Amino acid sequence: MESTEQGDDAVRSSRDVDTRGVLLTGFWLAIGTIASAAFIGGLLWFLGRSPNRADKKLPPLVVANLQRTPPEPRLEANPLVPRARIRAEEDWILQNYGWVDEKAGMARIPIDRAMDLLAQRGLPPAKPMAAAPTLPPPPGGTR
Repeated sequence: MESTEQGDDAVRSSRDVDTRGVLLTGFWLAIGTIASAAFIGGLLWFLGRSPNRADKKLPPLVVANLQRTPPEPRLEANPLVPRARIRAEEDWILQNYGWVDEKAGMARIPIDRAMDLLAQRGLPPAKPMAAAPTLPPPPGGTR
């Protein structure tokens, strides 16, 4: 008898897995999964019952505004054409002489000519900055 009892103890101590613990964990995991699925299903059912905002009828004034043609500018077939036209106008202004304000005698010159003149003459002298005003002492004096 003694050898049989020792054999049973040896078999029990040699097991690496607690079968009861694994089965209980699997059971509670299944119960938790089912409970979570039921909760999510109930939540979806509850939220699906509420009336959808898109199903409501719109006032006639809103419907009329939605049906009218949108204001200009609409989508363009080739959106680069206006940009190219504006770029050409800007390039023409940068490359030609013209008046900015004829009464004041202010004219524009081509950008290349302006850069050449700036390289020859240099930048005009900068005006000195005014000194920063001094702040009065804080009320209550210094400590």
